[in-house]
Amino acid sequence: MSKTTTKKARSRPEIKRIVFSGDFLRPSVAQFRPTQHENIQWLYRLLEVPLQMATGLPTEIVHWDNNWLNMSRIDRATAGAIYASFWQEPNINSWPHLFEAQELAPVVEDMFLRFFEDSFVVGFELPPYLVHFLDRNGIDFVDCSLSPIRFMDDLLFDVSASTQDMTDAIRGYALPEALIRLQAGVVSSNVAKQNPRPPRPNSLLLILQTQFDKVVIENGRFSTVLDHLDAVMDLTQTYDHVIIKEHPLEPQKDVLERLTKLIPDNSVSTDNFYVLVSHPNVQAVAALSSSCVLEAQYFGKDGHYLIPGFSHDSFSVGIEGFNIGDDVIMPDFWRDVLASSNCPVTEKDGLRLGVKPNRFRQQIRSAWGYNQIDTDIPVRWAGH
Repeated sequence: MSKTTTKKARSRPEIKRIVFSGDFLRPSVAQFRPTQHENIQWLYRLLEVPLQMATGLPTEIVHWDNNWLNMSRIDRATAGAIYASFWQEPNINSWPHLFEAQELAPVVEDMFLRFFEDSFVVGFELPPYLVHFLDRNGIDFVDCSLSPIRFMDDLLFDVSASTQDMTDAIRGYALPEALIRLQAGVVSSNVAKQNPRPPRPNSLLLILQTQFDKVVIENGRFSTVLDHLDAVMDLTQTYDHVIIKEHPLEPQKDVLERLTKLIPDNSVSTDNFYVLVSHPNVQAVAALSSSCVLEAQYFGKDGHYLIPGFSHDSFSVGIEGFNIGDDVIMPDFWRDVLASSNCPVTEKDGLRLGVKPNRFRQQIRSAWGYNQIDTDIPVRWAGH
């Protein structure tokens, strides 16, 4: 997952600490409260020990949490003041303006400098406004976003870095594309035993997404599939049937009603995505920007992003992103990645934890439907 540009050379101060952070200004839909504090805390807890082993440096965390007992550096009033510095109301509809910001108000820039100066930053899905700030101030980073490939034995990280040397080191740990394709073939075998409603031949699977997410931000606002109806209708001409699948956590009744009226020969499905995409009758998957589009291609299907210019590497915030497995929790991975940085690095020791399927899925309590064709099966057996 590569970018077409590289980072400019810049002065690199002595690094005195590792700071974990992420998109700490993303609020809830319902009210002005944090949403990313638990994710940032999780990454901090997951990587704190291997990074301390690899560098000997102290670790800190910068996030918005209304409970100061969770080591919060930002509270509701401070977050609200940052929104006000952009002349924005403190709510979810204002978040896209902050998310894509190139510059910060001087007072906010000074605040961030106190948070991040003399540090190396490890991020959970670092937002553009924070990446731009780090670049301006010569602060290097490694970003650990959850990979859009979610059907392996465990979740993967899309890991990217701010320098070419670190990027090259990460590349050495990348999961081979052929291995992902091989896993897709194994996952496809589920349709032989778990497909009571097989799709019709030459079907297009249209995936609907959540309403408030960074991947549906377009031109400073949240878009829906209704903003790209012309593209949807053009696609339907290629296929004999359209299967519409709502997001299981956020159905949008008005969007679904409009689509079912406008699209000829359609049906609505609640079947598991991996069961659907594995069936030979599904020829393609379309969505605004869903990870399902990328995953479908490993199953031999065509993928169609509806947002113009969107690609699966749009949110690899470093130079180039790579799919990394549990190497990310091993000290030697960080010793290799940070060897070219200004971080002190200890000697490699070969220390590794054993492979454990679903380690990350269980920790973050999210499986994106993979549990339905994996761990849920023995649970159902136990119930019988």
